[in-house]
Amino acid sequence: MKYRVAVVDDHLLIAKAISGIIDGFKGFEVIYEAPNGKVLQDLIQAHHQQPDIVLLDISMPVMDGFATADWLKAEHPQILIMALSVQDDDDSLVKMIRAGARGYLHKNVHPGELEAALTSLVTKGLYYPDWATSRVFSVLANPASNTGNNHFSITEREKEFLAYACTELTY
Repeated sequence: MKYRVAVVDDHLLIAKAISGIIDGFKGFEVIYEAPNGKVLQDLIQAHHQQPDIVLLDISMPVMDGFATADWLKAEHPQILIMALSVQDDDDSLVKMIRAGARGYLHKNVHPGELEAALTSLVTKGLYYPDWATSRVFSVLANPASNTGNNHFSITEREKEFLAYACTELTY
């Protein structure tokens, strides 16, 4: 049995190269190449053939990796998502995990690691290299450093003050 893979990347040469590498792995075959998430949606709906794994770039036009992962998680939760990107910042990593990615790789990985990641994805359900795991735990251990994810509560009196402060009234 071969696991079906979709490669979603807006760079045609990169997508073709990744597809060629994956087609050389025993037990895997690329069934779709798409330049963005919208095209992947169309392919899945038109052909009624779902991939087992989606290798997903993050930065793409029309429908980026975050939106595509959200859609896959909602509509096809059985499809395993592996982010494959040049982005290695903490926010992108955590956001992709929250969107449903079960793995995260840099595009500069050795083909052997890509094969190991795909194999781990189908056998264990996830694959995160050491650098990704340590970053996630670092973010969890130090939530104050999370930009954009700070949650705090304010009192009604503080809300009233902020409402006045945002007006053009003098103090």
